[in-house]
Amino acid sequence: MLLGHATTDITQGSLPAILPFLIAEHHYTYAAAAGLVFAGNLLSAVSQPIFGWLGDKAARPWFMLVGILLAAVGITLVGFLDNYAASCAAVVVMGIGVSLFHPEGSKLANIAAGRVNKGIGMSIFSVGGNIGFTGGPIIATAAILAFGLRGTAVFLIPAVVVSFLLAPHMKDFERLGRDFKEQVKEDTKAGELPPDNVKGFTAVAVVTFFRAVMASSLNTFIPLFWIGVFLKSTAEGNLNLSIYAAAGIVATLAGGRLADRFGFRAIIRACCIAVPPLFFLFVYNRSPIAGTFLIVFVSIFLAMSNSALMVTGQSFMPNRIGMASGVLFGLTISMGGLVAPIIGRIGDVYGLERAMFTIACFSIGALVAVFFIPKITGAAAPKSLPPPLAEEGGNL
Repeated sequence: MLLGHATTDITQGSLPAILPFLIAEHHYTYAAAAGLVFAGNLLSAVSQPIFGWLGDKAARPWFMLVGILLAAVGITLVGFLDNYAASCAAVVVMGIGVSLFHPEGSKLANIAAGRVNKGIGMSIFSVGGNIGFTGGPIIATAAILAFGLRGTAVFLIPAVVVSFLLAPHMKDFERLGRDFKEQVKEDTKAGELPPDNVKGFTAVAVVTFFRAVMASSLNTFIPLFWIGVFLKSTAEGNLNLSIYAAAGIVATLAGGRLADRFGFRAIIRACCIAVPPLFFLFVYNRSPIAGTFLIVFVSIFLAMSNSALMVTGQSFMPNRIGMASGVLFGLTISMGGLVAPIIGRIGDVYGLERAMFTIACFSIGALVAVFFIPKITGAAAPKSLPPPLAEEGGNL
């Protein structure tokens, strides 16, 4: 599943790196370029909870296979089309593929992790996304520099290979999902499974939304910021995007382990507290070298809360894990991409500095919202080791 997640998110991660080439080739404005991100996230935002709900009704691991292939086809077509509307349609295809994969993949990762150390289990799945966002810009830049915009066809190769690797395991994934569904029924009848906590889940979703706006906007505007503000080349801009994403890989793995050890809510709060000062320092800094260091630490504290937010949200909805995953990936993470055109318009009218300042302001929203996330107690709370650092129901 990690490979599938990486392959799917390579397509999402490559899009911001492709934007400068599209701007140069087709003379798009910043708002038009950000509009492509909007197109990729619009339908995805609505469809992911639906696909998650369908996954809760019955195990559908084949969603992952279809999603991987659709995402690759969509991003490939972007390089072959010179019509803006057609390019938006291609990015929509990519977004549908992404929305098919994430709810089912995240649900299966949660189930496979069991009750103990869910943070580590979810961080392993999440790091696949970080790998995708790291590798995407590198692959896109190298392929386009070598073959032109049609070099996007290279993304079909990992999609086909990983699909063949995952296909033989579909029956195992289906059996895992079916067994979990039966266990949920038994726990519910025995009174061991608490009802869904919609209020707590909403608080998690709000924090995730603010975080998603920052992460999605940074993925779009880091290359443009290096080009337009630091006056560096496209290659250097995309390199810093990859550095930003690479830091997220390490932080995601560390965040899962730290959440299991010290508590999910504690890690989420610490990250939300750390991001605002670092982000605003980055906005007002004018040294490219210092900018790289600052954006690395912003990436670390944004990514460190990945698995903690996902596990916490799923724990608040123990009867609808697939739908919860779909909401967190769709109506929050994808919704972050829907804000990108607004940020792009601000960049067109007021400059990239003001656009980045706007992105930084969302860190304040996350800081406020995080204190509304309650503790999870009882059977729904993930267990972690070793004691006495965390006891059942107390690690959140």
